[in-house]
Amino acid sequence: MKKSVASQIAELQRELENAEQAYRQADDDWRLVDTQYVQLKRLREELDVHKRDLAHEIDWRVREIAALEEALKYERTIA
Repeated sequence: MKKSVASQIAELQRELENAEQAYRQADDDWRLVDTQYVQLKRLREELDVHKRDLAHEIDWRVREIAALEEALKYERTIA
């Protein structure tokens, strides 16, 4: 049984509306993910800076402890 032209148009319009709605949803999802990506990228950069600062602090403390241990050895040999 052949569909009437009017029913074919109505069916295509429904399919078009569904496709447009799906497109809008995909666009909204993309924008949300893009926003989250930017936020995560910024957080990653902040964490990289924090890790670098901590690495410098650890290195400084290790060197300071080594210097104090060396001073302690020197004091013991003099005493």
